[in-house]
Amino acid sequence: MSTFHVNGPVNGPSQWGDGNAQVNAGASASPAEALRLAGELAGRLGPDAPPQAAAVRTELARAEAAGAEPDRGRIREWLDTLTQSVGAAGGTLALIEGIRRALGG
Repeated sequence: MSTFHVNGPVNGPSQWGDGNAQVNAGASASPAEALRLAGELAGRLGPDAPPQAAAVRTELARAEAAGAEPDRGRIREWLDTLTQSVGAAGGTLALIEGIRRALGG
C-alpha cells in the first residue's frame, strides 16, 4: 500500500500510484443512483441474497418515497456486512462500492 500526500484541492475523479486506487473527490451523492444499483445488486444475488441486500434497497426506496435522506449509517453497516458475506463474486463488490459512492462516501 502506498501513501500519497496531496497538497492542494482535488476536484473530480483522479487516479494515483499503481492505478489500483481511485479517488472520486467531489462526486455528487445520488440516492436515486444508489437505489438503481441496489436493485441491480439484489437481482444479481438472487433469491439466496443475504437480508442486508433487501434492507439497503428498502431503506433507499423508503427515503425516495418520503423525499427524505436515507439512513446512511445503517446502509453503510449493511454494505459492510454484504462485503464480508458475498465478497467480489459476480461483480457484487463493484456494485456495493458503487452504492457507497452514490451515497457520497
